[in-house]
Order: sequence, then structure tokens, then C-alpha cells
Amino acid sequence: MERNNKSKLSICIVTGFLGSGKTSFLKYYTEQLLKRDEKITVIMNEFGDFDVDSKILGDEIQTISLQNGCVCCDLQQDLINQLSVLINQKQSQFVIIEATGIAHPLQLIEACFDPSLAQYVHPPLVVGLVDAPRFLNREHYTASTQALMEEQIAVSQALIVNKTDLVGQEEQHKIETALKQINPNDTIYFTSYGHVNIDELEALDTARQDVRHRHLHHHGISSIAYTFTAPIDRQIFYQFILRLPDNIYRLKGYVRFRDDPETTYLFQFANGLPDYEPIQGEVQNTIVLIGENLDKERLRNQLDALQFT
Repeated sequence: MERNNKSKLSICIVTGFLGSGKTSFLKYYTEQLLKRDEKITVIMNEFGDFDVDSKILGDEIQTISLQNGCVCCDLQQDLINQLSVLINQKQSQFVIIEATGIAHPLQLIEACFDPSLAQYVHPPLVVGLVDAPRFLNREHYTASTQALMEEQIAVSQALIVNKTDLVGQEEQHKIETALKQINPNDTIYFTSYGHVNIDELEALDTARQDVRHRHLHHHGISSIAYTFTAPIDRQIFYQFILRLPDNIYRLKGYVRFRDDPETTYLFQFANGLPDYEPIQGEVQNTIVLIGENLDKERLRNQLDALQFT
């Protein structure tokens, strides 16, 4: 690799638990970078074997998808190899790594300091997304899931507390106090839809990385992907969503409905809140459910019933 110090690759690692708003932040962040004519590559990690998020960004951005695992463990070497390719190609100035919501970011940071990469990349900026309502109710999750949430916060240099339109000022103060206890050095931004001043983000000190060799697995968290072979009933699908058990943390994917079979919707659901929008292009009508201690057989049976009702 011949890249010199003046052309080192800038890296931003985006972390945060399932449904915290990483993709919304990513869309806004990349839009701002494109206004500067930055050449961007986004590396997305999907937990499971179906890629949803890489289809959300526009064609102006090179998107690379790493699937079938968690970047923090199974795919760490793949990440190092992909960064090496980008360095050699010299076509990107800025790389954003969006980790799956159950990734521990320490191993991503370690990958950026791999001996084969260190002299060609700047220390990464680690941005953590926090779902305000979910963080307030984090005691409802298992101890291992709470620990993962806190570990993601602890290694971030900037924390974006998202969905603040859903909580009051007193609750925001409570969140800030708790976050400062977990990471007193963090810079905290309160936002909706992940909109922050990117100049302020990039002014943060990225050199203060405490890269410790620690590994926290996502105990009990797994996913299932289900492909619909035809459009489905809209109301029955909504009922299925609203009756999901509390151990389902995230649902996302693409669906078509019988009352409008020509339109494909990107559908997302987290923390009790559904969101969907029509999209262009041909995509597989597949949804992914992510949660803890999933009863996969029961979920598949329910989805089969939904498909054929």
C-alpha cells in the first residue's frame, strides 16, 4: 500500500443498539458529506443473511455489505481486508462503518488499528446512537443486553440521543446524567432523526482511543428472515406487528400489500413504533426479525399463516 499520510483514509464507526436510528443518521451524514464532494464508501453489516440497509442509500455512494455475522467477531478479518482494498484503490476519502445493532464496537476499532492498516488510516471517530425511550426503559431487557448497550456507549466519542421528540425535558436530563455516568468524556447531542452538525462531530478528538481486548457476545440474540411469495393482507400484517412479543427488538424489510400490489414498502419496526415508506426498484419481499431467545418455529408459523390468509 502506497497511501501517504496526507491522504490517510478517514473512518467513522456508527454504533448503537437495534432501532436506535443508525440508518437515519447515516442518510443525513452522507448527504452532508456529499455536499462537500467527499468520496464516500459505506460498509454495512447485517446480522443474518438478508441485506436491507444497503439498498436505502442513493447510487452516489459506494456501499459494501458484510453479511452472515457480526463485524465484531465473525467478519472482523473481512473488514480488515475490505479496508485494505479501499486503501489500494484510492477512490474513497471517507469510510463509514455501520455496525449491526448487536455489535460490540471495540473489535471494529481494533480492526482500524490493525498493523497492516494503521499508517494508512486516521484514528476512527466512533459515533454512538441512543434511542431515548428505549434507554429510559433499558431495565426491561436482560442483563447481557443492557451490558451491550452500555458498552456501545462507553467506547463512543460522540453520543447522538435520538427520538428526543418522544421524551420530555426532565427525561432528557435523566438520560444525560445516566450517559455521563457510563462515559463522562462523551460529547452528547440530543436530536430527532439523527440530525447533528457534522463539523462539530469531526472536530472531536479521535486520538483518545482506549482499545482494550475484550469481547462481549450477543448472548441469546438471533434473527430470522422470511420471504413472502406474494402480496399480503395489510391489516393482518399490522396486527402481527402490534402483537409481537417484547423480546422482538427489531423488524425490517420489504413488503407488498394486496390492496396495492405494485408498490413495495420499506417497513421498519422498533420499540413499538412502526415506520414504512414506498421505494423504487425491484427487491425481494423479505422481512428480518431480530430479538432475544426467539421462538423461531412459532414466528415462522405465524408468518406462514399471514402469507396464506
